[in-house]
Amino acid sequence: MIEISDLTYTYGGDLKALEDLSFAVEKGEIVALLGPNGAGKSTTVKIITGILRPISGNVKVASFEVSENLDEVRKRIGFMPQETALYPDLSALEALEYHADLYGVPRDEVDKRIAKMLELSGLTQRKDDLVKTYSGGMKRRLALVRSILHDSELLILDEMSLGVDVQSRNLIWNQVRKLKQEGRTILFCTNYMDEAEALADRVIVLDQGRLVAEGTPDELRRRYVGDYLIEALIDGLESEQGASWLNECLGMEIEKLSDPLNGGPRTAWIKSKSGHSDLPVVIERLSEKGLRVVQVALREPSLGDVFLAITGSKLRD
Repeated sequence: MIEISDLTYTYGGDLKALEDLSFAVEKGEIVALLGPNGAGKSTTVKIITGILRPISGNVKVASFEVSENLDEVRKRIGFMPQETALYPDLSALEALEYHADLYGVPRDEVDKRIAKMLELSGLTQRKDDLVKTYSGGMKRRLALVRSILHDSELLILDEMSLGVDVQSRNLIWNQVRKLKQEGRTILFCTNYMDEAEALADRVIVLDQGRLVAEGTPDELRRRYVGDYLIEALIDGLESEQGASWLNECLGMEIEKLSDPLNGGPRTAWIKSKSGHSDLPVVIERLSEKGLRVVQVALREPSLGDVFLAITGSKLRD
């Protein structure tokens, strides 16, 4: 459904947003695009939808080259941007009618499709109220169903649940699952790891405009973290006893070690393949070094752990 080859894009001639990016999205897949701020996620979807033109590289949607067949491509895409881009002085009904007219929905189908979208978004009872009276969650739900009103086979969702409450978020997730069951292909950008975990068949991680990891959530967990993570709160670790020292001491790979804080205990996240049988080993080996394990727990790694393992834990602007 989407084929991206050697995509490069530069802002202002100096800031490289994408560099030699290549990936594909198969028909019927839900793919999550992850990455730190500035990784190139939004730039990628803007190029796929024809909002931006790449410096070099090729993008195809449903076998159409985007740069040469933009009208054909846009007929097949439903795009939900980060900004909901709804007219505040229109009602939900008017907003959907306007979109139907804009995208050439057959007139004999407009009323039926709009009624279905209002029901899907839970806005039937508020269809005549102005958009400016809606909550953030209601606006996101309206923006989502607007993107599929013209029967788009490919959905591109940029931060679909940004700034919404838990109830609206769950409703949006359920809508996305139903859309997949209808056979639609979905590519979504998110900063919420649990969202990718809950919805994605496959995850693509971008960093500094390049693809740095790709696979199912389970594949990425096994590849970058392991089967389990041990969280150990360790008392007595000096500031110079960092992750590499701890790694040598335990003979296990350290995923992350918290920074020293006023000489207090520090938390280590330790990769484990053996699970519970590794817990007494950690306690015993640290005790031999004069360290005390205040608290220890075992859990399966999350996509958040994978994300930090791949991109690092430092904040970026």
